[in-house]
Amino acid sequence: MPNEKVTLSRDSKLLIFIAGVASYLDAALLVSLGVALPIWAKYLGLNSWTIGFLSTMLTVAVAIGSFAGGWLSDKFGRVTVFNVDIFFVFVGSAIVAFAGNLPLLVVGVFIAGLASGADLPTSLAVVSERMNKQTYGRAISATQIFWTIGILLSQFIGFITANSGMGSIMALFGWIALVALLNWSVRVFSGKFKDIEANLASSVQSDEGDEAPEKKVKLGTFLKTSGALVPFILLTVFYLFWNLPANTWGSFVNYFLVTVDGRSQMFSTGTALVANLFCLLINVIYLKISDSKYRYPAMYVGIAVALVSFVVAGLFSSQWQVFTVVYVFYSGSTVLCGEALYKIWSQTLYPVNMRATMTGFSYGFVRVVTAIFALATPTLMGVSASLLLWIMVGCTVVFGFSAITVVRYIKRHHITDTTLEADQKQVTE
Repeated sequence: MPNEKVTLSRDSKLLIFIAGVASYLDAALLVSLGVALPIWAKYLGLNSWTIGFLSTMLTVAVAIGSFAGGWLSDKFGRVTVFNVDIFFVFVGSAIVAFAGNLPLLVVGVFIAGLASGADLPTSLAVVSERMNKQTYGRAISATQIFWTIGILLSQFIGFITANSGMGSIMALFGWIALVALLNWSVRVFSGKFKDIEANLASSVQSDEGDEAPEKKVKLGTFLKTSGALVPFILLTVFYLFWNLPANTWGSFVNYFLVTVDGRSQMFSTGTALVANLFCLLINVIYLKISDSKYRYPAMYVGIAVALVSFVVAGLFSSQWQVFTVVYVFYSGSTVLCGEALYKIWSQTLYPVNMRATMTGFSYGFVRVVTAIFALATPTLMGVSASLLLWIMVGCTVVFGFSAITVVRYIKRHHITDTTLEADQKQVTE
């Protein structure tokens, strides 16, 4: 049956909605921190290295959470971990919202990041285990819309509270805390939602018995098996070099426009808001094509747009007008060749009983490296904006090449990918 005709049930959509909040919270935390950085710098008197430390702290916490959360969910159960970590997102965000000094701020950021990092690989595994393979793209791309909404709402809240000083911080992180608390309440107290999770899992296991969870396997043991290490390395390299530019501008675009380009807080948040509205539009379109033959042509377009954007920004690094325009185009490109693809591939190439562990390990490793880079990013921006932008060009070349290699790997090894079925039939014929 052509994959376009396989529809998502009402229960599946509800599960995606609840699980998608994990992606929302992850993005909202990262972007809200980015919006808050120049405010903290002004009102708490923080220097560029301290600003970099805060961003690094969040990224490291997310990385540790990813390592631990993926492993714990494979060991003790996805839903159990799924229901616990969201509560601590609420706790950490609430602390940040009302923190008036650096030590308390660090504690809140660490707790929120740790819990958010644990929630993401776990929620993806919960979704993929309850979805037909022909709906993977739409299901996982739908969670990516939540990621974009997390960015968009955070920028919007930052925009409308741009002149509120520390009140903007309370609005940004207080909202995150409220969303986390509501989501936790549904996960823990809704009997209907628990029934939906159980019924969907049973349905998929009966339809795709070969994909049903088997005995637990240690990560080291699995990586020694044939055909496991190569896709793991490919996906990790792809996500790392895509994430370096994405995290840099997700976390520091406001700081860059305000402190380096001399724009106002309102201008910086407004620019990011426009960029993310564009992202949301592209996301809606991508949702319709993510399970179709257009998935990979769209990927090639995204890679090309990202590369051109950074090259142009590097050539005209002293002109804030040029950066503002290309930032919008780059933001749109990330939808077509980034997080959504990584999530789809990780749920496609990894076995059910190791998905959360392997995704968490890969995600955690990427976040650790990203955190190290983020530590020096504010200082690097001040020293040479041009150098930073050309580093972004290099990252784009690497992640673009990695993405193309992954597609070739899927074709060569005849891995099930309904968006490539036509091409695979032509090869075999």
